[in-house]
Amino acid sequence: MSEWTSRLKRCLLPLNPVPEGGDYWAGVAAILTLGKEVLLVKRAVRTGDPWSGDWAMPGGRWRKGDANLYESVKREVMEETSIDISSLRPAGWLPPRSPRIRPEMKIMPLVLLSSSRLKVMLNDELTDYYWASLTSLVREKRVMKTPRGEELTDVYLLDENNVVWGITARIIQELIDYAGL
Repeated sequence: MSEWTSRLKRCLLPLNPVPEGGDYWAGVAAILTLGKEVLLVKRAVRTGDPWSGDWAMPGGRWRKGDANLYESVKREVMEETSIDISSLRPAGWLPPRSPRIRPEMKIMPLVLLSSSRLKVMLNDELTDYYWASLTSLVREKRVMKTPRGEELTDVYLLDENNVVWGITARIIQELIDYAGL
């Protein structure tokens, strides 16, 4: 295990007990390569989706029938990207957080380690993916359109036209801080 992954693991919540999930719970997979990259996916534009067209981490909502939140993340990541997270090394959980536009929702990121980039096959809920380097992402402030109007917020640039913002940007910042990158 590398120095940065050891630092990161010390800051995460333990893998057990596995969060139960439930109504208004979701989980995302922060899949990190040992090359310090994180997998991001771009959501398809869909009417009624508050995160339509945004860059995010793969994952989704807990459903009845999911034994726990790990099973929700495993199911959603497989559906969206064809990645079986059971073959990855789980590092731990980040604490639950709520999106500003859906405060009743609780999202827990599961941090997973992979020795290298994985093969990604997107379903129709996603339109693109990107392996973003945690050590070279550019952070800046931008005005973003939100359901509450325009808001000045921190974003990460993938390129001039593709920005990561909101809860995903906050998760990325936490990963960078915890890993000491």
